[in-house]
Amino acid sequence: MPIPPDYGNNPTEQELDEFGVPTGVIIVETSQAPDALPIGANYELTTNWTTIIQVPKFKVPELVFGGSTTIEPGIGEVISPLIISNKTANTVPVDVRINRFPQRPQDEFYVIRNLRLPAYDTIPIPLNGQFFASGDILEAKASDNLAVDATISYTIGQAEEYDVD
Repeated sequence: MPIPPDYGNNPTEQELDEFGVPTGVIIVETSQAPDALPIGANYELTTNWTTIIQVPKFKVPELVFGGSTTIEPGIGEVISPLIISNKTANTVPVDVRINRFPQRPQDEFYVIRNLRLPAYDTIPIPLNGQFFASGDILEAKASDNLAVDATISYTIGQAEEYDVD
């Protein structure tokens, strides 16, 4: 099972919609959200979708008198190719997709579909510069369990505001 990104000792919680149902977006409570926290992630793919990147929101102190907090959107940027490596003597098909929140689960956008990764081969998937907003997910799976490794480097941080009061 993949290990989620390390948010240090910062507490996390699930975002809830207006009906109290989890949206799938993680909220990280912190005294100051990072501008660009670097994360290196490694996964062994299975036949189920493995979450490679999921961008959180941040619960941070509001800069007002009274000490309240506010939830701010996050942003992630891929800074390396997604490197996929076949560890077996067989060709293994691989899929990689992006789910853009809040469009999921209706819409999925495939980066690669049924890429036949040759035995003992490594292929970089050029995702450098792709941006992921809060709730967006990059996922991958292989046709055989634990036959393919996936490695990526990315940053997460608090997004800039679209509007300023």
